[in-house]
Amino acid sequence: MLIASYSFGSKENMIGDTSFYDKSKGYGFVDLSSPIGNTASERSLYAGGWNLRKSYKTPWDDIVTATDNGVYINHSRDVIIFKSLVPDFGTYKITLNVNADKGDIKDMRIFAGRRNLIASEIDVPLGGSYSRSFYVNVTPYIPALTSVPCMEKAVYISITGKNAGISKLDIVQDQVPVLYVAGDSTLTDQNAPAPYYPYGSGGGWAQNIAQYFENLSVCNYAHSGLTTNCFRDDGHWDILTKSIREGDIFMLQFGHNDQKRRNLTAFGGYINNLRWYVKKIREFGAYPIICSPISRIPFTDEETGKKCSLLKTYALAARQASEELNVPFIDLHTLTFNKWIELDDRANDYFMDQTHTNDYGASLIAGIVADEIRNNNIEPLCNFISPADPAPFTPDLDIKELPKEPEESSIFDINIPYVDIEGIPQYERIATAFKGGLLDPCIMYLHPMQTMPRAQVLMVLFKALRIEGRRPYHGRYIDIGRYEWDSSFVETCVQENLIDENTTPNDMFRPDDPLTYAEFASLCERGMEKEVLKRPDLGLSECLHRAVADGIVPPEAVYIDPSSFDSSDITDGGCPITRADVYAGLCRVMEIMNTIGTKLPSDTEMHPVG
Repeated sequence: MLIASYSFGSKENMIGDTSFYDKSKGYGFVDLSSPIGNTASERSLYAGGWNLRKSYKTPWDDIVTATDNGVYINHSRDVIIFKSLVPDFGTYKITLNVNADKGDIKDMRIFAGRRNLIASEIDVPLGGSYSRSFYVNVTPYIPALTSVPCMEKAVYISITGKNAGISKLDIVQDQVPVLYVAGDSTLTDQNAPAPYYPYGSGGGWAQNIAQYFENLSVCNYAHSGLTTNCFRDDGHWDILTKSIREGDIFMLQFGHNDQKRRNLTAFGGYINNLRWYVKKIREFGAYPIICSPISRIPFTDEETGKKCSLLKTYALAARQASEELNVPFIDLHTLTFNKWIELDDRANDYFMDQTHTNDYGASLIAGIVADEIRNNNIEPLCNFISPADPAPFTPDLDIKELPKEPEESSIFDINIPYVDIEGIPQYERIATAFKGGLLDPCIMYLHPMQTMPRAQVLMVLFKALRIEGRRPYHGRYIDIGRYEWDSSFVETCVQENLIDENTTPNDMFRPDDPLTYAEFASLCERGMEKEVLKRPDLGLSECLHRAVADGIVPPEAVYIDPSSFDSSDITDGGCPITRADVYAGLCRVMEIMNTIGTKLPSDTEMHPVG
């Protein structure tokens, strides 16, 4: 069913270059200079995945030009975004036409939805024309940094490139199979600043996959910071269950954040969750596909000289899950790990940091995924692969120099996002700990009354102390693996005398045991003691009493020998400490050390949201 047909240009009854979006009309160009929302993530949601650079002051009249045959960009890096409301959630066929009326069109790129790349490197000579039909999926979406879903029903089309433009746009409500994608920040829809510089624009690989398909809609529901647990617990899975249909495809890639949770070990909670998703997807009559997590830029083990990854066990678990469940498998970890080694130092040109790719890296990985689908005849996706591959998109095609921007406000300046901490006694201190950068802003549930595993507390402790993890891990404890996420923190603890040896009997760190009040007090008090050689003299009892005096643990916490503590008394020094008391205590540590407002450690992995 035809929903809308728009003609663009300077003639009467056409959509001209000053026709901005108005809700009463239901369509128009998006004015990036008048954003809607409190964060960059939220603002980009209502602007097709874009935010205006603060340094950019060019007026709209200088950005676009209307002719009799369309609306065109005056400067190749500028972006024009057109928005049209649609009546329902679901799939829509979009047909876009552009006539090269202003000059030769060069390197035009078409995006849909939240900056999902549809077509790239489009060249049209003056007087020529170009047409492209594709499908988009409109669905409720929970933005980063909030628990409130966006229920807007709208199609966004954005265009960039030299003399690029739009002449006609048709929107037809139509049903085709949908490729649903679930995962983390390495494949999510990242927002980008306009004007557009791909080198400095973060991108998730699933944001670039739609350009490889025909007669298929892509719904990228990957989100920054999510684990296999969070995707289900935070409501994202529930939203998709309302729209997934028989014959759809569901692709999963998790691991980057699972490895930071002790309850989501590769062959424990992580693989169990993959099995759960596969079972549920098949119950809908849909087709599951498992991808192993992409590799970060490999690091070199200083002792062995080998290139290493911290995600290998998660890749192995993903493979095992796919084999035992007879699910198609794409080993993105091995493929990308080898690619980054092949690129050597040039791999940095494909990344924003050690983990998150820019648009070049995202495009490269999307191409790898498409090749795997095609070469391995992964059903049913291989039936939708377009015969025409996009042109190569590499960093040597463009400049690496980026416009200088004013310093952005901190992601931690937002209101605390957790839905399960209101009214608890530790609320104010947890809010301060959040402002200090200790907590993950991308999750909805903090689970304040749960305990925290001993190894998992180290990452947040190090943020409070503003110290970094160190590699390689030299194997002090037999229950910590050399290439585990937590091993760098444990190695620093060993070197800095932060661990009371009485808490690690038989060369066991006990990484999965709940942290006790006394153990937490010991880590904090030793960490605040500036003289490293004095730290071993600080016993558990002394540290606990110091921590009580310093306001780091509740005053009723009293140390007794761990072999005789009363497990029913949560405030006993030998009993497990709650997450709420951990975060409240670390807030007090930061106050004492005056680290609130200072930079986080350089090895802190930040989720690319704003």
